[in-house]
Amino acid sequence: MSRIMRLVVTLAIAITTPAGDATAQQQQPPDQKAQAVANRAIADLAAWKNQNARNYLQSQKGEFGSTPQFQTAWALLEIQEGADAQKAMVDRGVTNLSTMSKNLKVDAVASYFYGEILYQKNMRKEADAAWQASVTSAGALVKKDPTNATAQFYLGAGLVRTKRFEEARNALRLAVRGGFDEPMVNHQIGLSYLFAGRWQEAKDAFDLGLAVDPRYAPMYFWRAMAWEKLSRKDAMLLDLDQYLKLAPNGPDAGKARAVLKSAGR
Repeated sequence: MSRIMRLVVTLAIAITTPAGDATAQQQQPPDQKAQAVANRAIADLAAWKNQNARNYLQSQKGEFGSTPQFQTAWALLEIQEGADAQKAMVDRGVTNLSTMSKNLKVDAVASYFYGEILYQKNMRKEADAAWQASVTSAGALVKKDPTNATAQFYLGAGLVRTKRFEEARNALRLAVRGGFDEPMVNHQIGLSYLFAGRWQEAKDAFDLGLAVDPRYAPMYFWRAMAWEKLSRKDAMLLDLDQYLKLAPNGPDAGKARAVLKSAGR
């Protein structure tokens, strides 16, 4: 997406969905309100801003704590907070996320993140099955309502992981046009190019995402991978260092430390 088009999209989103429009939020159906709460928290979690997510979820727990959307976001929070040597918290979060992946109201969201957890555990076949389940569920929602930005995003994210990259980018662009979190979309678009071996386009997509949110930790790790392929070791090391500053317990922290150590950093 060109910078001009990105600006147009951003302005369109701002015009059609003003921030802080309490009246519009009150008019949403209960499931949509709960999903909007979960989306906001998950956007922080995706960027590895765990404390921001916890503070927000705590503020919404009284009204939305019993909803599957909230419970999915809370499970992700527990998994990430527990990464700092709190195995019981991680295990509880993974169990709850697995349960939510079977709940039809949130299965596309939960299945996608459950696939990420399984992949981190080197359970590749099971991760692929979870991602495909997310694609199937999100695809059904998109077919029913193409303006469902959340469904478009998780369709796109699942398609990235199942290596259907052009389809993924189409869905992701529709997601951001519908108002979905822009850095999350840019992150996934960057991954779609990276996994396809299109290093410069991956780097450019991560650049766009980090221009919007310079504290989005995982994009630094993956942009570092693009820098490596572009023979820019200096930039790669800088990005890995920044990733560790923002997400010292992130899923790729061990890899980042190993590379920095081998480089004498």
